[in-house]
Amino acid sequence: MRSKTLRFKVGDVMFSEGDISKEMFSIREGRVRIKKKGKWVADLKVGDFVREMGVLDRQVRSATAEAIENTVVSALDVDVFHEKLEQEPMIGLLIKTLIRRIREIGRRLYKR
Repeated sequence: MRSKTLRFKVGDVMFSEGDISKEMFSIREGRVRIKKKGKWVADLKVGDFVREMGVLDRQVRSATAEAIENTVVSALDVDVFHEKLEQEPMIGLLIKTLIRRIREIGRRLYKR
């Protein structure tokens, strides 16, 4: 799959809660902080994916991501990814089902 390299400096906001997902990122260097409604959720590191759920189910961003170190990512376009999923519809269905379940669990936990 085709990807491009993007670079973010410390403090750069990579995307904001409510943004439309057009790419997903794989972190190659650095670290990224995820916040939801201004609260810390997670710190991601090399090898982690960012924006993957929004790309997979075409939902808006559910959180904000900020580079907490100088960060390099590989960015994969949503349309390219979905073209590949169309070639394997069962895998696409499985991924969408898992994401729906993860989002529901997240909503339940966040309400507590």
